[in-house]
Amino acid sequence: MLVPWIWVLIEQLHGHAGQRSFNSSWVGLDVLEAVCLLIVGQLVRRQHRATSPAAAATAAILCLDAWFDTMSAAPQLPYAESLAMACFAELPLAALLSWTAWFSLGWTAPRKGTATDGGRA
Repeated sequence: MLVPWIWVLIEQLHGHAGQRSFNSSWVGLDVLEAVCLLIVGQLVRRQHRATSPAAAATAAILCLDAWFDTMSAAPQLPYAESLAMACFAELPLAALLSWTAWFSLGWTAPRKGTATDGGRA
């Protein structure tokens, strides 16, 4: 039942997929990245337990953006620009966010000597 719909989609996109303008999609993705980075910054500042999943999700979004930017860039200079942006901005920031996600896992565990563990040290 799904096969006819896939066939229709292939026929509609055949030869036309590269002609679409994805500028608004890229702007939307960049806005999403900025919002996610602001949220992670606020969570880190508060040492909130939601920091780890938010940082991990933001790292994944940055990696996807780097991938799609480089794979959809035109040859020569636009490709070089997207590759430089991926290598020097998006992927290092994703690595930092991954480390933050790992490091902040400790913020969710109850600390020894607090009321949550009965005062046991």
